[in-house]
Amino acid sequence: MFTLKIDDTGDIELKSGQLQMVSGQDEIAQSCRIILGINKGEWFLNPELGIDHSKFLGKGVSEDEMRDEIMSGLLQEPRVQTVESIDIEIDRANRSLVISFVATSKDGQVITAEGVEIGG
Repeated sequence: MFTLKIDDTGDIELKSGQLQMVSGQDEIAQSCRIILGINKGEWFLNPELGIDHSKFLGKGVSEDEMRDEIMSGLLQEPRVQTVESIDIEIDRANRSLVISFVATSKDGQVITAEGVEIGG
């Protein structure tokens, strides 16, 4: 599937005035990044889409709880079969989390994404 490429700021990516497209494992990774950026209940057309961002706020939130919530978000992408790893880096200065993950699609492609930011 081909879709428009979205940059790190959430805007459609242009190069020399041309819309950029993304496909394959990069498109699945982009879809996963978008899902992780949606706060569950935020999108009126599908209130179940996304993750509960409140699980990443405050002190005393365990990394296991965060990892479980991220896993549930990644598995909302219907083309993701399994999630092999999730790395969480807490950026206290910017009050955000930076996530990297490795997953496998239903057709066996390895999907990777680094630097997915939640919060901030």
